[in-house]
This record gives sequence, structure tokens and C-alpha cells, in this order.
Amino acid sequence: MGAKRHTVLVVGLDLGELEGFYTEATEDLLGALAYLSDSGVDAVLASLELPDAAGADVVLSLRARAHDVPVIAVASGGADPSAAIDAGASDVLPEGAGTELIERALRYAAEIRTMHAEVLRRQMVDERTGLYNARGFEQLATHHLRLADRSKRPVVMVCVRVADPGEVGTEEAVAAAAEALRSVVRDSDIVARIGTDSFCVLLTGDAAGAETLVLSRVVESVAARNAAGGQAPLTLSVASAAYDPADPVALEELIAEAGRRMGPGSTR
Repeated sequence: MGAKRHTVLVVGLDLGELEGFYTEATEDLLGALAYLSDSGVDAVLASLELPDAAGADVVLSLRARAHDVPVIAVASGGADPSAAIDAGASDVLPEGAGTELIERALRYAAEIRTMHAEVLRRQMVDERTGLYNARGFEQLATHHLRLADRSKRPVVMVCVRVADPGEVGTEEAVAAAAEALRSVVRDSDIVARIGTDSFCVLLTGDAAGAETLVLSRVVESVAARNAAGGQAPLTLSVASAAYDPADPVALEELIAEAGRRMGPGSTR
């Protein structure tokens, strides 16, 4: 039996046949949204310069209509790739990207979507927070590390720990920490509760330098929560570690490295 042929919706791009994929095409965002309402696809490949939308708005609209379908954006004109990633794109390809690069990105996106669905099917989710649990995280993260080995692109891990439950209480603090993380990471990133009071975030796609942004957003989210008052302050410790395909380590070592860097520091 051959490999499954995934269905891809191509928006605003003039492409030839993509090997291993069924393709459907629309010229504008309105047509894409209509198609997503009536039909299922495994991935969307969209230009960031459409007749009726441009930039991050393209990604936001597509994700709002089909939040579980990965969107791969193709930069064009003055579109900001980082804004597209922040809007939820799983990857951003350069204008004029060749067929080989496009096919590789689509296979990656479809594979990750399948993996996410399998994790959920096996109920590898933490009941308290709704995030992946340690078992689910291990499967997904190990898969991403192997993909990083093949693509030679680094992967970044961000670890967070409830530093002092204090008056919040452990379970309440854990729930608040989970919400803070969920609000600052991209949909394509993997967030998990891996221990009683600890979390990990695996930054996917072009993760180089992304940890700085995520860490700063965690700090801002916690600070805003605590400044709002009406509840006991939340205190977290945060740190990150990078996986280098040129010097590979096991997932446990990557998590341990982030833990060592966490030290006594905290954010509140």
C-alpha cells in the first residue's frame, strides 16, 4: 500500500503538480474560506499577497476558519514573515520557492498534523490543563528532534516551573501558568505539562531567536495577571535550551539543560 496522498488547498499561487498531493486551488481569500467551510484538507499553502487580503490577515482568517489545518505561507511583496508566524503559520517560504521545498514543507506540515491527531486520539492530554502530558510531549518532541536532524534546523525548548505556589495553591497556580503559556505561544508550538508544577514548550518551524520573544511574553502575561489584582500573585521560573542537530542530545538531556539554567530566578 502506497503512502497516503494528502489534500492541499493552494491559495493565490500558480503551481504545477505537487508530487504525492491532491491539490485544490482558489485565487483569493474569500474562495479559500468558502472551500474550507465545505471540504476538508490536510494543509493550506497560501500567498501572503491576495486580491482581498494581505500579510498576517491571510493566516489569521484561514486559521479562524479551520484552526486545526496547518497553513504554510509564501512571502511576497513586503509581507513580514515573522508576523505570519505569529499569526499561526506553521512555516513561511520565500517568494519563488521551488517545488521541492514546497513539497517538503507540505509533507512536514501534514505529518505533524497527523501526529497531533494521533496524540489526541490516544488521550495523551493532561486533564487539569488541557495541554499535552509528559507522554504526549515525549512522542511529539522526539519526532521534532528527528525532523531537525534531517533538516539541520535547530529546535528550541522553553521550560517553565511554578516557583512558589504560595497563596495561589499548587493546582490553581498550575492552571494559571498553563493559561499564561497558552496565550503567548503560536498554535504550531507544542506546550505540555511534564510534571506536577513544570511545563515545556517546543518551538517549531524557524525557532532561532524565538525563545527570547516567548520568554518575554510569559513575563508580560504573568505581570499583567498579577497587576490586575483580585487573586494571589503567580511566580514562575523560566529558561530555555537549544537542540543543535550538529551536536545532538537526547530529549531528557535537553530538558535537564533548561532545568539547570532555570536556577533560582523567577518572574512574577
